[in-house]
Amino acid sequence: MLFLKTVFLKSLAIVGTVTLISSCSQETHYKKIIGSTMGTNYSVIAKISHQNINQIHQEIETELNDINQLMSTYISDSEINRFNQLQDNTCFTFSDKTWQVLLASKQVYEETNGAFDITLGPLISRWGFNVEQYAEKVPTPQEIAQLLTQVGTNKLSYDLDQQCIQKTRPDITINLSAIAKGYGVDRLATIVEQHHISDYLVEIGGEVKASGLKNFNQNWKIAVEKPSTAGQRQQSIIVNLLDSSIATSGDYRNYFVHQGKRFSHTIDPTNGYPVTHQLTSISVIHPSNMMADAYATALNVLGTKQAYEFAKKHQLAIYTISQNGAKVEVDSNRRFKDYISQ
Repeated sequence: MLFLKTVFLKSLAIVGTVTLISSCSQETHYKKIIGSTMGTNYSVIAKISHQNINQIHQEIETELNDINQLMSTYISDSEINRFNQLQDNTCFTFSDKTWQVLLASKQVYEETNGAFDITLGPLISRWGFNVEQYAEKVPTPQEIAQLLTQVGTNKLSYDLDQQCIQKTRPDITINLSAIAKGYGVDRLATIVEQHHISDYLVEIGGEVKASGLKNFNQNWKIAVEKPSTAGQRQQSIIVNLLDSSIATSGDYRNYFVHQGKRFSHTIDPTNGYPVTHQLTSISVIHPSNMMADAYATALNVLGTKQAYEFAKKHQLAIYTISQNGAKVEVDSNRRFKDYISQ
């Protein structure tokens, strides 16, 4: 997104490069709530004793439905779609929830010099990484140049006082699928905490946030997957996720080959073409899953060298997997190494 985490079913998207290693069957106080949302599944494992699990479940479902109604591009009257359908320069006022995501998107766009861009939809569609089918033809340089005129968060005018955004051209559209899932994880964690629960793990489609401990006073353990095109999931490392969250962005399951050339689904918003570097997967640990989600997307665009430079500057914990021909290379920075399970 940008690898706009593609598949957004009637809502948002899927990544699935992080899997859970957890169990709640051994401890009666640990309960599991599961369901479907954002084109994928969610789960909440929490130490629930006297709290009403049915009430928590209902609050979770209500929150997820609300996020979808605000941010899905597949619901015709969603807040985002109402903005996208505007054909004039009206300053569109957003709800508090969507505004929080839009402000974070703007922040990461500016920090990464455009590597994270919520307006990338036209290029994603043309390259075939959206609901629309690939048109059997690689875009020409002229097409790319034209589509780039419709892309750029800098073409959105944010009014911070009025909490509204004005388009600088009518064909600009927004897609939040590269960040909204992480926001959803944070919101579910907040719901759990409001019930005075401090030991929990929340996951939506591979994006994970954890607090406290799991059963038997053990750390929550998360597996980061190895890149594989064979459909078999294999873990690369195990992470002890203590009071933090993790998000992963990868391109090894979503690509197409045209005339013998591989095209990644990770689009560079600065030039309109799929990235060509060797970075295959990047995981980011951050207190906010929304920010981890956005940063993972942006750093996957930037590539290995720039990702580590950015992580050092912004004090991020990152883990990378690169594909050098047939050779898979893994690495992490010092901050991430503190989380790796021994």
